[in-house]
Parts: sequence; structure tokens; C-alpha cells
Amino acid sequence: MKIQFKDLIPAMMWTIVLLILVEIFGTALFPVVGGYKYRLPFNILIILFLGFKLETPFLGLLILVIQLIHALFSIEGWAMGTLAGISVCLVISYLRELIHFNTIWMTMLITQIFQIIWFGIVFGLFYMKNNDMNFLIGRFYRFIPESIVISLLSPSVFYLLDRVWHARDERLLDS
Repeated sequence: MKIQFKDLIPAMMWTIVLLILVEIFGTALFPVVGGYKYRLPFNILIILFLGFKLETPFLGLLILVIQLIHALFSIEGWAMGTLAGISVCLVISYLRELIHFNTIWMTMLITQIFQIIWFGIVFGLFYMKNNDMNFLIGRFYRFIPESIVISLLSPSVFYLLDRVWHARDERLLDS
């Protein structure tokens, strides 16, 4: 969906509010139930939504803003996340005509595939920076359950973000 600049600011503000709420909820809830090492990466889910649904020259800036807001709640590198997000959205832009969210299962599968691509990019960047495979293997084992939960939540979150961004898949209307 091509979005006009006048619609960009309010939708982005609502998206930031949503991200802050889920970050606060995730930061407070998981340690209470004993999940100290686990954090659901809703920032990735929001960036994937933006990549799937929006066609705007400001996409890189939107990704940067989402990553900076996420960095307020996490010590993860916002720069690597921004680079990974832009790279994944570049891949999405090339495959846009092939990606269809016909069913809930397809939404979950496509989300999982792009999370794996995202993790691969971040994995490579961390390895180039630290050259420590032990940390990366531990991170991979935490990535598996986090990514599965995010994929399961993706249809609901995408539905909510569709309402915020007033996005719809015009390709489904054409068929």
C-alpha cells in the first residue's frame, strides 16, 4: 500500500504507543514468570508488517525509529537491528508480488521465514564483530521459542496494525 505523508505520522505514533506497551508488558511479565532470558521481539514483528504492507520511501526511517524505541527497553544493538530490518525489507520488496496473506497459516509461515532471515543477518553481524560462536549458539536456542511465539501472534498483531495503518492487501481484492 502506498501511504501518503499526512497519514504516516499518526499511524507511526499509534505504532510507537503499541510498541511501548508491549515492551513494558514483556519487560515486566517475563521475569515475573521466570523467563529472564526470553523477550518477545515485537519490534521485528512491527518492522515485518511495515515491510509487507507499506511502500514508502520513508521505510528506512520508520525502521530506525522502531529500533530506537526498542533500544530503550533492551541492550540489543539498535544499529544491527536497523541494518537487518532494512535488509529484510529489501528482500520483501523484491518478493512482494509473491507474498500473499491468504490464510492465518500462511501469515505465520511467512513471518517465521523472514524472522529466520533476520536472525541470519544478525547472527552474521554478531559473528563478524565478536567471533564467538558459543554466544551465538545460546542465542539461537532462545531464538527458536521466541520466533515461534511471535509467528503465532503475527495474524492478530497484523490485524491490529492493519487497522492502525489503514492497510489492506489490494492484491486479494483483485482476485
